[in-house]
Amino acid sequence: MSDQAVVIWGEVLWDLFPEGAQLGGAPSNVAWHLGLAGGWVQLVSRVGDDDAGHRAIDQLSQVCDTDLVQIDPERATGEVEVSVVAGEPRYRLVPGRAWERIECTADVATAIGEAGVLVFGTLAQHTPAGLAGWKQAVAAAGTRCLKVCDLNLRRTETPPTGEREAVLAALEVADVLKVNDKELAKLADWLGWKDRNPIDELRKRPRVVAITHGAEGSTLYGEAGTIEIPGVRARAVGDNVGCGDAYLAILVHGMTLGWDLATSARAASRWAAEVACVRGATPTFDDAQVEDLLGEGA
Repeated sequence: MSDQAVVIWGEVLWDLFPEGAQLGGAPSNVAWHLGLAGGWVQLVSRVGDDDAGHRAIDQLSQVCDTDLVQIDPERATGEVEVSVVAGEPRYRLVPGRAWERIECTADVATAIGEAGVLVFGTLAQHTPAGLAGWKQAVAAAGTRCLKVCDLNLRRTETPPTGEREAVLAALEVADVLKVNDKELAKLADWLGWKDRNPIDELRKRPRVVAITHGAEGSTLYGEAGTIEIPGVRARAVGDNVGCGDAYLAILVHGMTLGWDLATSARAASRWAAEVACVRGATPTFDDAQVEDLLGEGA
């Protein structure tokens, strides 16, 4: 392995749109786009021993290493009901599925210990079993491995059971943090930051913070100061499902290749806009599209 090797930890889900199912789950979406861009990716997740689980593995194996995806003999593969309102996705998770108890097996711990980057969300840690497995994964990463967190906050007035603990634990260890505007506001509400600047709170420990603004672009805070990245208009009308995951994937890809933050984020914005042209989170791009989207950093 090398510093360019990325291990991604978290849920694999099928997004159930009215017109049919699409592969989803934020961490698996990140794995999809990072692998499609040419990154070396190992996905750690858990699916059921069912048709949905085996189809998910087959599809993901086209772009990333799925040898560390676990098969649960009891629970079914994850599903989430999706509706799109005014272009914005709305989700309802089906509870009690395989992804809620991902394990840090010996093989997983070895892979993480050899990788340069560990990427994770916060949803898969909302159960005691999921949080325990993730904590073992973080311990296996040690201090050398870059830890990248994509916050995933559900739209509730107070954190659902277990979610506050998962979020606080993730914030404690993340070296790179990605969050969108709505999640940032929700985080401030959940953690009592209404009278404080949430960016200042997030930057109390050294880290890169990327705030995404949808079609309006993104703002990155790092050692070199604040970087404003303009948005890229989508060529066609699709939906916003998976755009933030695609952004993070290419941001991480650029960082593993030694690109500066601005170059990485500009490529991430182009890629996310291309995802917004289609329905669903995991489109396929040909080699010419990939080269064009990666742009000057490629």
